[in-house]
Amino acid sequence: MRPPHVATHRRGPTRHGLSGIDLAGGGLSGIGAPVAICVGGVGFVVLLVLVQSGWAPLVGMDRNVASELPADLAANPALVGLFIVVQELTQPWVLRGTVVIVAALLIRRGRAHQDTIDRGLTPQAFVRQDLIRLGWWLVAVVIAGAGAEYVFKSAVARPRPQVSDRLVEIDGHGFPSGHALGSALLVGALLIVVSQLNVTRRLLITLWTSGACVVVLVGFDRVVLGVHHVSDVLAGWCLAAALLGATTAAFGIGRARTRITRRRGRSRQRVAVIVNPSKIDDAAAFRAQVERHATREGWATPLWFETTRDDPGQEMIRAAVDADVKLVIAAGGDGTVRVVCAGLAGTGVPLGIVPVGTGNLLVRNLGLPLDRAAALRVAFTGQDRPLDLVRVEGDGVPADRFAVMAGLGLDAAVVGEAPPKLKARMGWGAYVVSIARNLSFPAVRAEISVDDESPVRLRVRTVLIGNVGTLHAGLSLLPDARPDDGMLDVVAVAPRRLTDWPGLAWRVVSRSAAQDDRLRTWRGERVVVRSVEACPRQLDGDVISTGHELRCEVEPGVLLVRVPRRANF
Repeated sequence: MRPPHVATHRRGPTRHGLSGIDLAGGGLSGIGAPVAICVGGVGFVVLLVLVQSGWAPLVGMDRNVASELPADLAANPALVGLFIVVQELTQPWVLRGTVVIVAALLIRRGRAHQDTIDRGLTPQAFVRQDLIRLGWWLVAVVIAGAGAEYVFKSAVARPRPQVSDRLVEIDGHGFPSGHALGSALLVGALLIVVSQLNVTRRLLITLWTSGACVVVLVGFDRVVLGVHHVSDVLAGWCLAAALLGATTAAFGIGRARTRITRRRGRSRQRVAVIVNPSKIDDAAAFRAQVERHATREGWATPLWFETTRDDPGQEMIRAAVDADVKLVIAAGGDGTVRVVCAGLAGTGVPLGIVPVGTGNLLVRNLGLPLDRAAALRVAFTGQDRPLDLVRVEGDGVPADRFAVMAGLGLDAAVVGEAPPKLKARMGWGAYVVSIARNLSFPAVRAEISVDDESPVRLRVRTVLIGNVGTLHAGLSLLPDARPDDGMLDVVAVAPRRLTDWPGLAWRVVSRSAAQDDRLRTWRGERVVVRSVEACPRQLDGDVISTGHELRCEVEPGVLLVRVPRRANF
């Protein structure tokens, strides 16, 4: 076992927004969003009430401005043309289309550049989740703005100003101004995206100032052309502020980078990585990859443990739990994963799995990524799913646990005789070769007891006790098995002759529910299998001593496993 490393931390340079707030420190969603919601929301509601009630001072001001400014502008055709150009360039659909294109580019870049980020070849100004979240937030802003404009214009139905010599013709209602709402909302959204980049303070101030000027110009354009009242424009600006605040809060814009920055400076959360070095081609590269993920997600430098031939992980997992880690990552095959699962049972420490073995049956049954980089992302950013484990004992087998399947008979013989070199070259295909060699494995006399039912005696080639039900190549031997249902599924396979195998294989592939002496299944919480003849036995692909008995009992929900967020359990 290698000694754990001492964590070191360096805080990167702080970036500041227009107001001097550290945007990476949560200023955007921590302060700006509530202020925008309150100020914008209250302002909009006040204007809505005053317009609906016909408050005389506001109505008088709107009429005076609408009668004077357009008349003054009409005397200057060049300015009229200029303001019409501004109107056309800032049409809501133009701004929305621009923002949607930016959103698509952010989402695409977030997905396309993840592999280079994992290899450390791309500066980590953003992680994949930052870019994709910003992209979908922009889409939500566009939808929210368009929906709010339609709803309030239809509900209020305020006519446009009565201008004697209208400079431009425009249909529809006036409250709130669509141009004012769209420009403030979408220009503001783009500026917020820019504010999340590593740009200088001077450039940021310049961009925010320019954006504010554009918004004011668009508002003035609506009034001077006589197509909106002043209150229409003000209402559009207020509604834009409220929508920006609400959507940034809902999408957590700014919060994720707050969490990462703070953890990089002061994090005490530790992750332990337990690796089977025989399964990793380039251990140094894998270690660097894990450390990059840990740093990016705000964890301290990982504790690193390597299994050995004499210790497949028991001492490592005890050392990790004693170190008060908040996450354990197992990188290995089914055997390594089983040992780590057994050690973590009941601790409340979640397990992330990086599959690098031959079978990876637990990973496949849980729908976890087989890609190493994707598996690490799930381990660090996924959600915890409680799973059952199975406690097992037997003659010559000390108390242990398994997560996938235990087998007695042919199944264990196939696992034990699969050539290691062939497994390394062909993966699970090596088991096909071993199955062909063992088709004539002799039947044994067995007794199967499930819960308090009477024992069933029969001659079998193999008995499997499963916590999950899917084998290699998607074959579902136990289609009803679920890793979190508090039940065990048992199957006894008993072909009488070689010619029975094709029919049994077809029943498995077609998921037939037929039951007979050749293929029988049971479900229960406790299972005991005893054979008269000594048989090979296996736990999650690890061959154990030859013997006569397996006693299994389910332990509901004792393990937490990291799975992708919003996964359907």
